Amino acid sequence: MVIPRFEYKLFASEAIGTAILLFFGLNIVIFNWGEGSIVAKLIPSELLRTILTGFMFGCVGCLVALSWVGKISGAHINPAVSLAFWLRGKMKTSVMIGYIVAQMTGAVIGCLPLLLIWNEQGSSIQYGITLPGNAGVGVAFLSEVLATAALIFYLYIFIGRKNLRNYTPYGIPILYSILNVPFAARSGDSTNPARS
Repeated sequence: MVIPRFEYKLFASEAIGTAILLFFGLNIVIFNWGEGSIVAKLIPSELLRTILTGFMFGCVGCLVALSWVGKISGAHINPAVSLAFWLRGKMKTSVMIGYIVAQMTGAVIGCLPLLLIWNEQGSSIQYGITLPGNAGVGVAFLSEVLATAALIFYLYIFIGRKNLRNYTPYGIPILYSILNVPFAARSGDSTNPARS
């Protein structure tokens, strides 16, 4: 099957955007939470660091959405987002599958350098992977469902209204600041199957 040139650009943009999101986003997580973190010394409050980490991770997503790659593909950078748009009839099945393959590929590309950059600090929190918290897998699963649903709800509200559409990326840092408080300790607050 030959991929049309326009779709190839969409898929490449999704892969690049997802790689950027995970590379910089997980660097932030490791920098803020890894063993020996200077941020932990400067901000000993776990609640404040949780909010800050969500905000900073959201800023990366916002910047990807505002970048040239985001403008080409729409910056889904998340299979759950692509699936949600497909369910609403906004994407063809073949394009949705291409987006998801591109996002998963981008996730691997974005995460591999973390193994080379961070030593003990990265391995102390398993390089920022999302893991079930002390409450177990069931609570982690429910947390991810609720957090991802909140993300999709936010996107549907903002993208679905012409007067809000252009402001969509700017609310993502605030959304993740809020979502991180109840969900970070329970599941890692991934909201993104490519990250998980």
